[in-house]
Amino acid sequence: MGKVIRLPILITVVSAVVVSLAVHTAAGGASDGNRLDATFTESSASITNRIADLGVFQLINTGSGTVEGFGAATMVLGVTQDRSVQPCGAGSWTNSAIRRVVLDAGVLILRGSAYVCQTASGPVVTGEWTVDGPSSTGVFAGASGSGQETVDIATRTSTLSGKLKLSS
Repeated sequence: MGKVIRLPILITVVSAVVVSLAVHTAAGGASDGNRLDATFTESSASITNRIADLGVFQLINTGSGTVEGFGAATMVLGVTQDRSVQPCGAGSWTNSAIRRVVLDAGVLILRGSAYVCQTASGPVVTGEWTVDGPSSTGVFAGASGSGQETVDIATRTSTLSGKLKLSS
């Protein structure tokens, strides 16, 4: 009789653990967001150089690339560089940027900041971005998320990675 009672208890415990794991996984998935991985090749479309009098350099880049899970994309990037500050030593500066990524599913707006630091192999750009959900459209409207960005200036390649949580 003891073995007969243990089997239903074991089944109940295993079922509870399975349900608990499923609920935890679903809740974790919703709060963690989805991955955002994108790569773009950029070229300069416009440059305003006011370093001499204001310490500011502005540029607009355009480019194309892919956003994993969403396909081919084009983008426009507006950057303001403050060359009067040197966050990581001589010849470094800060960037503030807005990136408009156009995809078939909608327009994704990313706001970012970065440091450009000099290395033995040339300047290295590392930064962070945040999704601007209210400015985004299509499936990206109301989205949230954030992540990191690196830019290889020599190859004009930007790589973004992080989390993207769609609102629906």
